Formats: sequence, C-alpha cells, structure tokens
Amino acid sequence: MLARFIAIVLTAGVAGTAGAQTHALIDVGGHRLDYVRAGSRAPVIVFETGLADSLNTWLPMLRSVSRYTTAIAYSRAGFGRSESGAPDHSVPNAVADLHELLHRIASLRPPFILVARSYGSLIARLYVSTYPSDVAGLVLVDGAHEQQVQRFGALDSTYPAAFRAYFDSVLAQLPPGPEAAEIRETVRIQAAGSVAGLRPLPDIPLAVITSMKSDETARSVNGTARGHEVWRSLHDEWFRRSRNGMHIVTTRSGHGIQDDEPGLVLEAIRFVLDRVRTRGG
Repeated sequence: MLARFIAIVLTAGVAGTAGAQTHALIDVGGHRLDYVRAGSRAPVIVFETGLADSLNTWLPMLRSVSRYTTAIAYSRAGFGRSESGAPDHSVPNAVADLHELLHRIASLRPPFILVARSYGSLIARLYVSTYPSDVAGLVLVDGAHEQQVQRFGALDSTYPAAFRAYFDSVLAQLPPGPEAAEIRETVRIQAAGSVAGLRPLPDIPLAVITSMKSDETARSVNGTARGHEVWRSLHDEWFRRSRNGMHIVTTRSGHGIQDDEPGLVLEAIRFVLDRVRTRGG
C-alpha cells in the first residue's frame, strides 16, 4: 500500500502500571512540546512517533516499559498538544527539538535508548548521527528508509511516480500546517534518496522489527511479497551494523506492529535495554 508511512504541567493524569503518567509542556526554544514520563531507573527509553502522529501511539507501550525503566513519549511540534514551532517541520528540525527536549527535562541523563517507528526512524537515525554520545541503543519498528521508494522503483518503474501522485492527492486535501509539512518532507526525502547528515549506524545495541505481511492483490509493488523482500533487505542493512543486535520478522502484523503485536516490540526493547545495562556494568 502506498501509504506505508501513513507514527507549565497539565493536570491530565493517565493511569499506568508503574504509577501515574502526567502530560507536561516544556519550552524547546520558542515553542513547547508535550511529553509524558513514567517509571524510574536508567537508561531512559525515548519513544519517537510515525508520520504526523502524536505520543498517544506509544502510551500503551510506555506503560509496559515503565515497569523496567524510565520512559518518555512526546509529540513533535504541531501534533497532539505540542505547539507548532518552525513551519518546515523537517527531520533536522525534529532532531533539534528532541535534543532540546531531552536536555531540558530535569533529571534526565544521557545516553538514551531511542524507540522509533515508521517515519520516526529517520529522525532517530539522524539523532544518532548528530548526537552519537546521547544514544546507547536503538529500536526501529518497521522503520522508514530514505531509499525505499528508489528500491521499490527498481522492481516496478511506475512506483516512484505513483508514490508521488498519492501524496500529492493527500496534500491537495490538507490545509497548510504541520501534517502537510511532514508529508512534503517525506516526499522530498524519498525523491532525493537521502537525508543530509545521516550516517551509517554505529555499533550499538540494536533491535529491528520488520513487517513481512504481504498481499499479492496489492495495487503497488511494496505491498507484494517481492516488495517485502526489498523492505526486509533495507532493514537488514541496519541490523548488520551492530554486533549486538536482533532482527525480528513478522508476517502477522502490518505496519502498526506496536498495535498488532505489542509483545514483539516489548521483546525488542527489553533486548536492547538488557544489553545497554550490561555494557554499562
């Protein structure tokens, strides 16, 4: 399916397995981001959302993870309760916002473990490239790759144009704002096949989860078994960067693995968390 991409304190407490979770707004330089924090101990798990999504995507997983360590979920500028910030909503701006957020929340100490899904994987990987000493481990959940449209295009030459046409049709129905800006950013990245400043992942504890649930009746190649083999090979490129990693492949979940099989995501997080703590020890 073409839409592969399509993840002052307030008093709204949310019940969780490790105690109350409270939304808070924190200034990151001219605008405020909404975040939820739960749990204790180090290292801190930081959840990054998919395209034009809010922290609500990760709240059930945050509750589970907070039994083992501190967990943070946040909404990027313009989504959920977060204020809009810069108008371009680019991946580099998202990285800068996340860095400010993590370093302005009292008592948080790097290095962190980043858990990112879909489009958020681009942000997490650029964060690692930009602030390598901030990141001790990484979990990528059916993550977007900057070259995926080009790689699918090698199987079906009509795919890149169809991808662009689909998102052009979406943009035609959206008002100006953060959602449209993030969609334009992902279209721009896929057209270029790159993200400025993005480097190969370092050798850190890593878990990659890939959906291989295909549909031979799919209208576009990325939904077919052939397309999913390309998807898996893109994710394998990340997995091979780590000597202390795991690659989980599932045919039972679609793109929303955190909803379809949350146990797989929790397993991946626990794998990285345990290895980061072992290294620290």
